[in-house]
Amino acid sequence: MKKYFISFLVLLTLNACSSKEPKNSTTNTKDSTISSSLVQLDKDQLQQANLKMAVLEKGTASLEVHLNGKIDVPPTAVASVSIPMGGYVQDINLIPGNHVKKGSTIATIKDPQFVQLQEDYLSAKAKSVYLSQDMDRQKLLLQQDAVSKKTFQLLQSEFNTNAIALKGLAEKLKLINIDPSTLSIDKISSTVNLIAPISGYVSKVNINRGKYVAPTEVLLELIDPNDVHAAITIYEKDITLFKEGMKGKVVLANEPNKSFSVSVLAVSKNLDDDKSGLLHCHFASVPKNMLPGMFLTADFSVNNANTVIVPINAIQRFQGVDYIFIQQSANQFEAKQVTVGAINKTTAAILNPEATEWLGKNIVVENAYSLLGKLMNKSE
Repeated sequence: MKKYFISFLVLLTLNACSSKEPKNSTTNTKDSTISSSLVQLDKDQLQQANLKMAVLEKGTASLEVHLNGKIDVPPTAVASVSIPMGGYVQDINLIPGNHVKKGSTIATIKDPQFVQLQEDYLSAKAKSVYLSQDMDRQKLLLQQDAVSKKTFQLLQSEFNTNAIALKGLAEKLKLINIDPSTLSIDKISSTVNLIAPISGYVSKVNINRGKYVAPTEVLLELIDPNDVHAAITIYEKDITLFKEGMKGKVVLANEPNKSFSVSVLAVSKNLDDDKSGLLHCHFASVPKNMLPGMFLTADFSVNNANTVIVPINAIQRFQGVDYIFIQQSANQFEAKQVTVGAINKTTAAILNPEATEWLGKNIVVENAYSLLGKLMNKSE
């Protein structure tokens, strides 16, 4: 009997322990959004909230976009100077920042192969004269049957081959800035001139006197400052707002009190890894002393027409999410989560596809924070 009594006590103890476990073991976590969208106020609460309403309607939202960028130059305004044939630098008197004119000599290169090329050209030119005269003689003899047709054809082939070589040598001379039409025995030289292909400023000098340069080496770099433009960084969320021809204002870092008018020339059609693209903008008048690489800030006013707009005070934010409150009855209001588009000091565009269904309804435009506070308490 004593044994059964002890067993009964053990069972009672186990039941008591199990009854003390919590009914719900799920951990409560606060949601990042409002769990209940409706809030209802009594008469006193409505009077104290002092809410003001406005009808939700369509309009034009003007977005003031502030961007950063830098001065850039297009490929047509940059010239990399090299020489197709290697050689030794004989003379160079330029440093970065010097201005040069198109067609002026910027350096001289010396090498024996230049002499050989000129010799080959003049020899081919002299041979061309001889072969041309011999062709005339052989043609006359062929008409008199004093020479075989085969002999004449061989001479004609030799003349054509020499003409091809002469043309090729002439083009090679042009590559090193020697005019073949003015070349003569008296003008053979071991040096050639590097000619500036554009007018502009020297941005890079990679050579010095006595240095040997290879055909693939860039010797100098020139930049035309009259063709600079503003390259402005823009991110994914705003890039679709910009079109060619849009106007804006640019301020250079070295002249913060001055603004310059620009217009959009082109908008990037692709995004980089950081989800950014570029606006290429043309200056209405190019600022003086402006150099590629200078930093700038830009301001654009973008109009988002025929869209649902709300006063900026109507938007309330809770844990990173934006809401507006739509009046459902005299004392009942519903919170709607919204996606905000173009925004300025007074209004904002609402991008929700369903926003057109809310048109004509009253929304809270002042003191909506009191409704948000009530919903926050309900959510908690």
